[in-house]
Order: sequence, then structure tokens, then C-alpha cells
Amino acid sequence: MTHRPTSVLLVSLTLALFAALALTAGVGAAASTTGSVTVENGSADGYNVTVAALDPSNEPIVDPVETTVENGTFSYEPVDNATSYFLRLESEDAVYYNLADPGEDPAFVLDRRVTGTVVDESGTPVPNATVEVVSQHGPQVNQVPVSADGTFEIEPLQPDRTYTLRIRADGAVYEDVVSTDAPTTEIDVELPAPIADPGALELSGGRPVNHLMRVGPTESGDGLFVIEILSVRNGVDRPFVGAVDFAVPSNAKVVSGMVQNERVDAAAENGTVGVEASIKSGETVQVAAIYRIDEHTLEKPVGYDVDEFAVMLEEYDLSQAEFSNNLVEAETGMDVPMVTNTAPLGATDRISVQVSGPPAGTGNASTPAGQSTPGAGSESGAGGLPVLPLGVAFVGTVAGGIAVYRYV
Repeated sequence: MTHRPTSVLLVSLTLALFAALALTAGVGAAASTTGSVTVENGSADGYNVTVAALDPSNEPIVDPVETTVENGTFSYEPVDNATSYFLRLESEDAVYYNLADPGEDPAFVLDRRVTGTVVDESGTPVPNATVEVVSQHGPQVNQVPVSADGTFEIEPLQPDRTYTLRIRADGAVYEDVVSTDAPTTEIDVELPAPIADPGALELSGGRPVNHLMRVGPTESGDGLFVIEILSVRNGVDRPFVGAVDFAVPSNAKVVSGMVQNERVDAAAENGTVGVEASIKSGETVQVAAIYRIDEHTLEKPVGYDVDEFAVMLEEYDLSQAEFSNNLVEAETGMDVPMVTNTAPLGATDRISVQVSGPPAGTGNASTPAGQSTPGAGSESGAGGLPVLPLGVAFVGTVAGGIAVYRYV
């Protein structure tokens, strides 16, 4: 039996491989493989098809090939040693996905329809929302607007699929699931009002800690550049839309905020940086405040009651740093200069970091803004930032942030 690619791999193939298409002739068998596309009450002629041949490890063997649907069919050459094929069908306003075994003639059937209404808790229609249809493999299939009366319609879709409906309204994100087992599926979605109370959030799920500070030199070396990261979970039954607050030094200069892999607005006032975030019910996300200070001593309140707290140094050795008494060298088993808390910390407890001497490593200091640096696939991210504490997507963005933003 063919081992199917995971959702993460399929998303990667969609976002990365298809971004740099090249028509490549595979070394293949004598006969072409012919696929078909059937659209209820319509035609797929002119639709674009991209095919990626995968090896037993679900890695692409050659560059994806691109072809076009004509008279309801398309074809591609088989590739030696391919164990499966990942296909992407693109119309003017939607994208569909399929997996095929060698020798199998893939068939796209587009004959299902989903209709629904979007209402608030009182049953009042929610206009001006959008509904994103997300494939069971991860990538987005389509996006449609919600009409003034709260209704929406999505067609055509593939049969016997499970789709995630991601509804965006008033800055909040909601999710529901729908299956296309029947020709037409109806769904009613109720959107509870979002909450802005920070009390809905709890620190949870960070790796290796749920409150992490990454501290390194500014480009000039005259101050410190800080990425402070919280792993927070929305523990209530409705979305959180509001500011995630960070207690920062009073002389901090805000550079940016980050939520997962997206840059967001952030503002500083009276020793607090608020990073605007939208967090689904039950979702855990990583939120970062990126700032710098024009000196080599960082002192601040912790800001949250926390059991797991750490400070990671970039381009400084621990021998160059002095820390407050509530922090000690962490035994990570890795070559990572890090300190962690000796006991649970309260929100008003203060921590301090003071560094002296020139940066120990070259790292970002020799990397011009915008120049490529090692990515999340290596042992360190941009500028030597270890990737271990964060998810890959977030590491790539935040590591890139320290490589780029600190040169502002």
C-alpha cells in the first residue's frame, strides 16, 4: 500500500514546490497517464493541473510539471521510482487536490455544494464575513463572501471530502467542519461574540518554556535587541480579539509584534507593549514582542505568573552576562547559552540581564539586512538563533525578524 503524504508535507508542496514550477521531462514509462476532470453543469477546459512525483519518502523526485485540461482530460508522463503523485487542479477561483498511485488515472469530480448561514448568538445574520474552505490536506480550496442576509454558497466541491470552514468576522476567526457526502450539504454556523479580556488567556504549550526571551546585540552593538515570546492558549468558548500585553523596560523601543508567523501591530505605553492578536477558542499560539533598548542592561517585571521562564542569549556567552538571583544557568544538554528560573515567578517579580564586552559571535552582525541566512532546517535560524524553542514556521519568521528588524 502506498504511504500517503502527511498534511504538513502537502501544505509544503503546495506553498513551496508549486511556487517555482518548471516543466521537467521525467524519465518514465512508455505510456502517458491520463486524468479527467468532471464539473457538474460546466466544463474544466482551461483549468491548470500541476503534478508532483513523489518517492517512497514522499519527497519530490523532479520538479513539478504543469499541464492544462482539454476536452475534460489532461495527461502527464510517469516518472521512474515514483510511488505516488500529488495533483493540484486550479480554476479561476478555486483549487482542488488529489493523490494518485502509479498507473492510476486520476479523476477530479466537482459536483458537490455547501450552503449555509452565519448568525450571531441572538440569531441575527452576520454580514460582511468571509468563509474559507480548507482541504483535508491543509491548503485552502476557496474563499467566498457572506451576503448581507448571512448566507453563503460554495460550489463545486469534491465528493466524500471533509473540509474545514474558516469564518472570519469582525477580526475574529471561527472554524467548523463539513463533509460532502450528499450532493448538497447545509450548515448553520453560530458565532459567539469575541472576548477582549486577557483573563481568557493562559500560558501554555511552549517549547522548552512558555515564556522565553531571546536577547542579542543591536547592529551597532550599543544596545540590546529582544524578542520576547509568550505561548498562550485561549481557554474560553469564544475567540479572543485584543492585545496580548508584555511588560517591558520603560526605555524599550518597539520594533514589531508577531503572532505565529505573521507580523502584527504593536504599541508601547507606560512600560507595556500590546501585541494585537486574534486567537480561536481552544487555540494555542506564540505571540512575540520585538523591541530594543539603547543600553546593555535589561531589567523588567516578568509580567505574568509563570512556572517556566528562560532567557536565551544570542552572540553572547554566559561568561559575559550577569543575571538576577532568580535566574540560573539552564542544563539543556545543548550548546545554547540559556538561563531559567529557580522557582515559579510572579507577574510583579523582576528579572535582569546585564552583558559586557563585544558579542562573542559574528552571526547577524556581519549579515546585511535582507541577506540569506540559515533557515529552520539547520541547527540554527537566521543569525544563529536556535530553532528548538519554537515551531518551524514561527522560528523562520522570528529568526528572520532579528536578522532584519534590528537593522532598522
